[in-house]
Amino acid sequence: MEMTTAAKAPARLTIDMWADVLCPWCYLGEQRLSSAIASSPHAAEIEVKVHTFVLDPDAPARVSPTVDYLAHKYGIPVAQARSMEQKLAGLAAAEGLPYEVDRLARNTFDQLRLVQLGASYGVAWEYLRAMQAEVFGGNPEAFEHDTLVRIGEELGIPAEAVREVLATDRFADAVRADHDAAVALGARGVPFTVLGNRLGIPGAAGVDQYAAAIDQAWKRANG
Repeated sequence: MEMTTAAKAPARLTIDMWADVLCPWCYLGEQRLSSAIASSPHAAEIEVKVHTFVLDPDAPARVSPTVDYLAHKYGIPVAQARSMEQKLAGLAAAEGLPYEVDRLARNTFDQLRLVQLGASYGVAWEYLRAMQAEVFGGNPEAFEHDTLVRIGEELGIPAEAVREVLATDRFADAVRADHDAAVALGARGVPFTVLGNRLGIPGAAGVDQYAAAIDQAWKRANG
């Protein structure tokens, strides 16, 4: 009797990306990574796990214009901060992303805690990107609790779960642990991406670079 051997199922590729809601390079990098994954023949076998990273723990809790926040943070003229933002707006446009230079900024620790909440519902990546769309799209109420609740509900998270996190310090330890894990791996900023637990990419790479890294990591996992 002739026996057949079942083909071995390919190993799934996990891509870990550390990011902050307020980080424009994360906003760009996530879009480029998503495009690279979509173009991969292995897209169905790739899982993205987002991790939180507090890019600026000293960012004020109250909202302020982004250009003013950047000018103060880096000690540069407001005109220079605006020029930096305009260049980023051009890069975002090339990726098909909305990018409002005259948007608001504030400390994102609460939003990062909500990304952790999203992880418990399997929508951390989606929650992060939806909050960024509100921030970089220029919604003046992007940081308001009602906005964060609405986004959560749209992703299937009960409103009471979002409000409970915002009213407490829940997931604060998880945010800090994610941050510390990235630093231990050598990250000094975000985005920081690790493919297949082996191949690290600091900063926002281009679509082609992400695609090449995906191909390399896939071959390592399934070689």
